[in-house]
Amino acid sequence: MGRNRLAPLGLALLATWLAGAEGRRAQVVGRQLILEGKPTMLRGVCYSPVPINQSVYFSPYGDYFTSDYSFIWLRDLPLIKAMGANVLRVYGWLLENDHSDFLDAVTANGLYLMATFYMGDATEAPVQTAAQRQKVISDFRNQVAQYSTHPALLIWSFGNELNGVWNGFLQQFSRSDDMGPGSQGTRCAWDERYDDLGGCWIHKGKLPPPGSACYNSSGCVYSRLFSFINDAAVAAKEVADVLVVSAFADVDGLYDKVARAGQFAQHLDAWTAQVYRGKSFGDFFQAMGNATDKPVLLTEYGVDAYHDACGSNLEDPCYNTLGDSSASYEDGEAQAAYALALTGEIASHGSDLKGCEHARQGWEQCTAIGGFLMSWVDEFWKGAKAQASCEPTISDPDFSPKNCKVKAHVTCGNWDASYHDICGYQLDAAPDRYVNEEWFGITSPTHCSGAINSLRPRPVYWRMRELWSGEKNDTAAAAALFGDCEALFTEQCVKLGSGGGGLLLDWMHGSQTTADGSGRLTCSGHGGCTSDWKECGAGNANLSSTPCCSCDFGFAGAGCEQLDARLYIALGAGFILAMLLLLMILLSLAKLLCSRRAKVGLNEGSKPLLSS
Repeated sequence: MGRNRLAPLGLALLATWLAGAEGRRAQVVGRQLILEGKPTMLRGVCYSPVPINQSVYFSPYGDYFTSDYSFIWLRDLPLIKAMGANVLRVYGWLLENDHSDFLDAVTANGLYLMATFYMGDATEAPVQTAAQRQKVISDFRNQVAQYSTHPALLIWSFGNELNGVWNGFLQQFSRSDDMGPGSQGTRCAWDERYDDLGGCWIHKGKLPPPGSACYNSSGCVYSRLFSFINDAAVAAKEVADVLVVSAFADVDGLYDKVARAGQFAQHLDAWTAQVYRGKSFGDFFQAMGNATDKPVLLTEYGVDAYHDACGSNLEDPCYNTLGDSSASYEDGEAQAAYALALTGEIASHGSDLKGCEHARQGWEQCTAIGGFLMSWVDEFWKGAKAQASCEPTISDPDFSPKNCKVKAHVTCGNWDASYHDICGYQLDAAPDRYVNEEWFGITSPTHCSGAINSLRPRPVYWRMRELWSGEKNDTAAAAALFGDCEALFTEQCVKLGSGGGGLLLDWMHGSQTTADGSGRLTCSGHGGCTSDWKECGAGNANLSSTPCCSCDFGFAGAGCEQLDARLYIALGAGFILAMLLLLMILLSLAKLLCSRRAKVGLNEGSKPLLSS
């Protein structure tokens, strides 16, 4: 009897839930990402377009997503779309800045965005106390709310690699004495040291056996981490219709932690990992498929494009440098081969395939909803805080090899963001057994002027384009898509102007008159081309304002094709003054003539009469 009464109520609740679900643009159902009503795989690119000679450690602190830098993302977004991607990932931006134009441009180019709520490490965003955790979650909620209705924002990642022992969050969760779920007394008593040093962090060993101290304490720590992330997901979904994940590092037996503590993150839409295991993901998909009902999203994957002899030789530290005779070289072919193999593996485990609507925990297939290839462009700043470094570096008189970490390059860390260094660390899974942090780009930049860089596509761009879109590479396609410095800088200022000629004061043209092949002049021949975005001003979702024309005195307009209004005023004032001066001169002349005539008449009247 009671069951019959509850049945209509249950059906009503189900109908209400389905009605709400139908109104959502994107949702995860089982292991499938349903986007705009159909199962979808995310073909993503990690996007951090820091120009040469700039760094995330200085203004604008990696936030190149404002209208001031529209010349960067308006260059890139059409290229990313042409590659066949459907989503890009950014690593954070400043809450106080306006990113509406960037988001509008993302939508205009047929792309979606995964934004990352930047937390840095536990010194920047402490989480040990309830008040500290609430502040972080509140800040996240506010950032999500800022663009809650924008169609570009598909996913938010709450932090980046929060499970990395190097970031310190796990340690603070272990020491916290005011957390509920998973707590054992007041603290977790988790030993943060590597397992080969007697601790609980899985580095070279196996998973801790059930009932052991490390098994229990790691379960405590991860239940707290996942509970914290779950609270953040709940807060975000209160203010926006978005998917929420947290980009984890593929470390510390992640699948084991998900299997044991994943129930504390029910509102997380997918489990994620940044996976660098070589040319294959190995057992990653199988392990995660057995650990959870949720799908997985690869938030980073791929390899760099530099073959570094440091990875395989016996030298330690490494003294080879870019361009020397050490048998090191740019290896775009290996980068492309790895990207194709890994992307194919993601697709083969994709949850958009037929039958995947029934997938659940224990299924080793139908596990993935996509991935983000690392990354769009080389970033010259990344060598500053290299994982393997020497302190001090070889340029310092106090340099000593004894002060270098294992397999460090002696020039690293290198804070010179104008130099393409080969800083990184040894990794057996890499093609050359070394990771060069500054060389992950699908494209390689060339400095043009200021923050304007041209891009050279590596083979991976064309291979991924063919895989994702079916479009093959040819010379015409390359020329049409990728402009050189001449096209991005000089030709832009030629287009802004009239090409020279046709002005009243053409004789004034001048100081910088570089011509293109047609003989037209930059900035109408009345100014110079500048890359100073502060002078050029902000662009918008459709228009880049940099480079721009810096006009010679007396000229104005976007292309210096007009006379400056001030010049018109000056000319008018000059004309009036000239007329007044002329009038004064004429009056003076008239007065002088009258005076002379009067004198002549007087002289005539004073002559003596002739005698008879």
